[in-house]
Amino acid sequence: MKRLLTIASFYLINFGLWELLKGYIGPEWDSFLVYVILFPLIIAIFWKEIRSEWKEFSSILKTKSFYVKLLIWLILDLLLTGLILWGSSYFGWDILPQNNDSVKEQMTVVPTYLTVIQGCIFAPVIEELVFRYAIIGKPKNAVSQVLLFLVSVVMFDCIHIVRPLEFFYYLIPALFLTSFYMTKRNPFISMSLHSVINIVGYISLIVGVL
Repeated sequence: MKRLLTIASFYLINFGLWELLKGYIGPEWDSFLVYVILFPLIIAIFWKEIRSEWKEFSSILKTKSFYVKLLIWLILDLLLTGLILWGSSYFGWDILPQNNDSVKEQMTVVPTYLTVIQGCIFAPVIEELVFRYAIIGKPKNAVSQVLLFLVSVVMFDCIHIVRPLEFFYYLIPALFLTSFYMTKRNPFISMSLHSVINIVGYISLIVGVL
């Protein structure tokens, strides 16, 4: 029940509330406000589970191997995403997401530090609890694991795209985040990777690489 409530809340607020707010405070602030509302709501729904998962994660944080794995997965994600971008440009396919332009526009209206908080804290927490913890959970059999893995990847990817070709830009992060989650089935694991990927992305946007 909690899992369905989380998924439904995400889509209803992300789209329904967005439509209600649109035109009143501007799309840049709309986006920020939607995540400000979703952040405590999703946490409240899974509060009991989050406390338990954090206890497990806090012990993982004390190991050096976690940081090594995090760095390796980040580097691999960036390398493969770069390879996808190179291949797409070679064939003349524009897969760069329009969301990048939206984020740049948001940073001209909403203070940059709030935009970064939204993208590097709010988004990883909300999206990992929705697309990994709520959708996948902790499946016990191999068939469920594979099916829910694929559902998570596709749904996460689709929520970010505007044009069909953008699917391939987000495919590598979607696969990596879902795979990283499956290593421990702990949402804080994938939140960590999600956050550092987004930090690199925001730095790239700020310095003009993307």
